[in-house]
Amino acid sequence: MSADPVTMFALQAVKVVSDIKASKKQSKIEQQQFEHRKKLAAERAAQEEADRLDDLRMAKAHNLAVAAGAGYSDDSRGFLNVQDQQDIKADKDITRIRLNVTNQINEYSIAQNLRKSERKQEQFGGWLSIASAGVEAKYKKDTYDS
Repeated sequence: MSADPVTMFALQAVKVVSDIKASKKQSKIEQQQFEHRKKLAAERAAQEEADRLDDLRMAKAHNLAVAAGAGYSDDSRGFLNVQDQQDIKADKDITRIRLNVTNQINEYSIAQNLRKSERKQEQFGGWLSIASAGVEAKYKKDTYDS
């Protein structure tokens, strides 16, 4: 027992349309996940930067306390150099943190665009398969009717 070509086409078309809808829904979920990952990466970097600035303030305060306890002037060249070195090291660390988060966000954006493109191709392929099945069903129906 076999179904006529039109019925088979209708069943196939319904399945493909259902798959396309599921693909669109999954694509939306994936896009939200990538946005969430980018947001988390930015928040984590901001926290690391704030922590590094806190460490810098603590180190400078510690240096000042040590200098005061040892009887050094806080405007001596040696003390100012130590404080400057703390600033330089902190600036390098903060630059590294910002560079790393920018790199991570760029990687997420590339992956996001790639997945979006793959989903679009998947959906377009679904529509093409419906069109192809429709042409084939029409050909078979015309052949059987002849």
